[in-house]
Amino acid sequence: MKTRVFVLASAVTVMMLVGCSKDFLERKPLTSFSEVDVFADPALLDAYVLGTYRGMGHPFGGDGSDFTEGLTDNAYFQHNDGLREYTSAETNRDNGENITRNLWTSAYFNIRRINIFFEKTVGNTTINAARLRQATGEMRFLRAFFYAKLLKWYNGVPIVTSSFPLGQSDYGIPRNTADEVTNFIVAQCDSAVNELPAFPNAQRGRISKEAAMALKARVLLYAASPLWNPTNSQAKWIRARDANKAVVDISSVGLLSSPNRYVDIFNGKNNEEVILARYFTPNNAHGGGEWGVNLWLYPNGFNGWGTVTPTQDMVDAYELTNGKLPSDPTSGYDRQNPYVNRDPRFVQSVLYNGALFFDPNNRVVRPMEYYRDKANPTSSVLAGRESKNSPIEPWNSSKTGYNYRKYTDEGKPAYGDKGANESISPYIYFRKAEFFLNYAECLIALGNEPDARIAINTVRARVNMPPITEGGADLVARYRNERRVELAMEDLRFDDIRRWRIGPQALNKPATGVDVFKNGNIIEYVYNFVVDARRKWDDKLYFLPIPFSEIQKSNGKLEQNPGY
Repeated sequence: MKTRVFVLASAVTVMMLVGCSKDFLERKPLTSFSEVDVFADPALLDAYVLGTYRGMGHPFGGDGSDFTEGLTDNAYFQHNDGLREYTSAETNRDNGENITRNLWTSAYFNIRRINIFFEKTVGNTTINAARLRQATGEMRFLRAFFYAKLLKWYNGVPIVTSSFPLGQSDYGIPRNTADEVTNFIVAQCDSAVNELPAFPNAQRGRISKEAAMALKARVLLYAASPLWNPTNSQAKWIRARDANKAVVDISSVGLLSSPNRYVDIFNGKNNEEVILARYFTPNNAHGGGEWGVNLWLYPNGFNGWGTVTPTQDMVDAYELTNGKLPSDPTSGYDRQNPYVNRDPRFVQSVLYNGALFFDPNNRVVRPMEYYRDKANPTSSVLAGRESKNSPIEPWNSSKTGYNYRKYTDEGKPAYGDKGANESISPYIYFRKAEFFLNYAECLIALGNEPDARIAINTVRARVNMPPITEGGADLVARYRNERRVELAMEDLRFDDIRRWRIGPQALNKPATGVDVFKNGNIIEYVYNFVVDARRKWDDKLYFLPIPFSEIQKSNGKLEQNPGY
């Protein structure tokens, strides 16, 4: 019974966080809610559901996940040796959960909450039928969401649909196959679609039927990809195509209408494209107050930590406005004037030397200063405020010579004060542009290149980038690069590297950046500055190890992933 008290108490805590009415507070002391109360009282039941939402996590602080971008060729983790164990192929059975912040335990904890919900609401007649139906759809989606996270990190996992007592010594459940988990997720999403409100009728931030469609579509794309589809089954690609086309065809969520507002999707000033996001307020800010995404991503010149910084490889993935990569000798790219005429998404996603950004400390828009004095590069006297020799917290300066702008809450300081200065950028789980790209990938796999180009060019056109015209292997390369820049910092590049099985190409090389020097009024860029020479790849990294303690608790019925 103690286990159940803990679970239900957490629901009450969430109710206190999301807001309560005077009537609610006067009903009964907050410490005395019973299982009967929670599943008979609409407000408490809603708190229980919202408490499960929190398990979805976000990387802005305090909710059990980190940016996965630093595990890829897109970025470098500056302050987390535990996460760099992955990029140096040092992950083993004992440290794997450092990367996911104990995903296995937290996911199954939330799955158990959901299973209790279904057990306790069977035949319920005290909750309004329409509200219970929506809550049921939300919990089905969340169960699918947690299994999708487990699947992408560990491959096939045990499907559990009943509430085992926590703490028992022998769980004794073998793993289901990846296909079985995929089909379970799809079935949950299909049921949720029929139980959830349509997007226009759903409260902002709550799960809609369109969100369930999006989760299903992404999971089916992954299931059709080389990591889970080594025989290239066309049936899997057809299933994924149809699911992603259904999301493309959603009329209640559109695409970006202005190329200059791309960045505003991620700072919360533009809700175009957003299907499902975690929203915040000054009273419910990132990390619970005082710090958030600005602290993680801002440069040291703003007193930020620069925890995840773009690599030169990432910067070089952004085309020029003529649609050619910097590596193309006909592109017109100038290595000593590198940031002009670039894809509009570049200047809206990355901070670089000379980029204009609002300085929250001095309350003025100013150019970023990543340069050092060429005559005396170790001195801080003439060093730029964002440089490695800055007089402002140089230990937090970017090692790559760049910081991320995407997701920052521009205008707010690095440190908030539990009020109006708190970072409240939303964290986006699903947005429309992804599904145009997903759909294009399915079409390429099925040999329909003309329609694939139309889908890709729809995404490009909304940011004024010229259409692509390639076919064959060149089309695949253009598609993958388009996906890389469009979805940068959205926790999808890590999934793509693994599902495409391109680990050796992406991570078997050093992470590099740029050195910027100032000589009088002349700026000089020196490339291929090695930031992390330890990066290497091992095929075992396509999946993480199941925690060894779980293997032991299963009495050997859980089979460990290869290589661990």
